[in-house]
Amino acid sequence: MPSRVFSAVLFALFALALAPTASLAQGRTKVVVAYASMSSVATTLWIAQEKGFFAKNGIDGQSVFIPGSPTLIASLNTGDVQMGYTGGTATIGAAVGGLDLKMIAAFANHVQTDLVVRPDIKDANGLKGKRIGVTSIGGSGWMSAMLGLEQIGLNADRDKISVAAFGDQRVISQALETGTIQGASLAGVFSQKLRRNGYNFLGDLEKIPLVGTSIIVRADYLAKQNSVARAALRALIEAHGYVHNPANKAAVIEVMTRRLVLTDPVAANDGYDDYVRRTDKRAQITVEGLRNIQRFMKLRNPKIGELNLERLVDESIIKDLEKSGFLDQVYGGKAR
Repeated sequence: MPSRVFSAVLFALFALALAPTASLAQGRTKVVVAYASMSSVATTLWIAQEKGFFAKNGIDGQSVFIPGSPTLIASLNTGDVQMGYTGGTATIGAAVGGLDLKMIAAFANHVQTDLVVRPDIKDANGLKGKRIGVTSIGGSGWMSAMLGLEQIGLNADRDKISVAAFGDQRVISQALETGTIQGASLAGVFSQKLRRNGYNFLGDLEKIPLVGTSIIVRADYLAKQNSVARAALRALIEAHGYVHNPANKAAVIEVMTRRLVLTDPVAANDGYDDYVRRTDKRAQITVEGLRNIQRFMKLRNPKIGELNLERLVDESIIKDLEKSGFLDQVYGGKAR
């Protein structure tokens, strides 16, 4: 990985290790949850930490931003991170490399970003030979962009479209505005503002099945620390219910605004509405979204086509929570 990214990851993990925590004093179990995209897709995780849902469930939950899903997966493999808050693309890539991971829930089963292009690009043909920005090569934003290009009849290789990794959606948005890139895969908190300023959207990515924001753990961690994983997932579900409750909209927007350093209240409102619309309450994993990833990725790595996707999924906890009535309780009887 690039040295500056590696240094940033080491610093973040080192800081977490040294920071005084309440887990020792209050008996809470420390769980480091890493996320790879600095965008509104991390909203539920931020709420779980800031609004006390982790603490309520006996977890000292600590979120850490690790730019790029492949780097996040590497940290999960070493054990420095216990849970990954990332997408199916990186998970499948890690699985074909031999890492035994389990996806235990998913808050998004369709593409969560828009394919945004500069005002002078009016259609798919205008994007040929141009440059587009994504969070990381091999992550969900990258896969969203590739599937979006496919939807509008383009192919990055054939149509000489260069794909560049920026690690941060704020930086991607700025690069698009300055003309450094001509297209980008962006969440609504950034894309809608650009649309109001005359930028165009290509395709309708919301209809594309794709396991985006999901919760992943190592299989051995799930086996040995099942009660911890269950408590952490309960906390995230409760946080997700809090986000989806219209009464909490202002509080959620405040967290999103602060975390993303937003200066435009309209953009923050757009980000909230976009996130709620594109995320799933039941948090179960749609295998169709994994198959879509597999279909695309096996073109570059045939071994991915041999993966048994069902073995990547362990929904035992989320199904228990649904059966017990916990999901209906969290969403006021409206978990579906």
